[in-house]
Formats: sequence, structure tokens, C-alpha cells
Amino acid sequence: MREQEPPHYTTANSSRSKLGVRVIAVWILVGAAAIFALTGAYFWGASNASVTQVDILIPTPEPVIVQVVGEVSAPGVYELNARDRVLTAIEAAGGPTGNADIEKINLAAFVTDGVRIHVPSVPVTPSPTSPSQIATNESKLPVDLPDNPIQSMETPIRAPGPIDLNAATIDQLISLPGIGETRASQIIDRRNALGGFTTLEQLLEISGIGEKTLESIRPLVIVR
Repeated sequence: MREQEPPHYTTANSSRSKLGVRVIAVWILVGAAAIFALTGAYFWGASNASVTQVDILIPTPEPVIVQVVGEVSAPGVYELNARDRVLTAIEAAGGPTGNADIEKINLAAFVTDGVRIHVPSVPVTPSPTSPSQIATNESKLPVDLPDNPIQSMETPIRAPGPIDLNAATIDQLISLPGIGETRASQIIDRRNALGGFTTLEQLLEISGIGEKTLESIRPLVIVR
């Protein structure tokens, strides 16, 4: 016959079983707390980590140098940006004058380094000539024609008397020896840029006009 266990044995085993469950529960809580603490520390460190600043360098366009002449308030040489337009160059030179013919310029074109921008004048409309004025002008023409007929065809007939460089038209300048249409236009452009000639020697600043040409036209022109 099996001996009966004492009452205190069952109570002891039950107590040890409950103690083991509590220990396991404590370790589970400790492990969960550790994992939570490590996770929080990781995210806290990540949120407070310094952000590396990346500098994006945008290249600066090279400046361009242009010359603005003609019918502008302040002709001269100006420094602009490579993507500027002709309009910006004219505004840098003080804007067009009241006599500027803007319609002949492409204001939207891009400027390029070393370019020369010329703002032309509005063409002057000649006034009607009366018969008496025609007779007067014809009376001023030279009577003696040159002996060489070829020379008479190539050289325009010019009225007697010196020409004022500061008031001469392009046709009057072309009548001078050694001055063609291109040189005449350059003389007018230089006159506009200077605001008027003060000496005849300033013609030497124009490309293509040398001492020989200056001496040939010196008796025929004046500066007023």
C-alpha cells in the first residue's frame, strides 16, 4: 500500500513552482526594458546626429566687355554678364537719346565679348528744294571740270570751301580724297562717340586713316 505524502510536501512544491514563474516573468520584463532602452537610445542618437552640409557650387558666368557708341547718353566700354541682351548694354550706357533709331537694332540679341554696339541716328528727311535754291546751288558748282573724264566719274563734285567735320553729312565726307562710304561711316560714329571733334588729328584714331590720308584732306576740312 502506497504511503500518503505529507500535507506540507504539496504546499512546498506549489510555492517553488510559483517562484519560478515569477523569476521568468521578471527576466522577461528586464529583457523587454533593455530592448526598449537600446531602441530609444538608437533613435535618440540618430535624431541628434549632425547633418553633413553639402555645398552646391553654381559656376558664375564669365563677364563680357562691350563698347556702346552712337545715339546713347553715355557712350563707352561696359562690363556685362554673358547672358545679357543688347538692351541691357544700351541701358548701361545711359539709354538711347531722342535721336536714336531703335527700330534698326535687335534689342533681344545676346551680347558677346568684344562686340561694338552702334545705336544709329534717325535719318534726316530732306526738305523740299525750291527752284530758287536749285539755281543758287547750281551757281556754286565749279565751272572748270577735270581734264581726266575717268576721275570726274569717280570723284563726286564738291562745293567749294572746307567741310566742317562736326556737321558734315556722309555724302560730303565721301567726296573727300581717300574717304569711302565705310570710312565716312566710321568718322560719323567717332564724332558721335566723342561728342564732336576738337582737332583734325583725332581722325587718326579711326582704323584705315593714316598720316597720308589726313594730309590729303587737311586743306579741305575744318573743325568748328
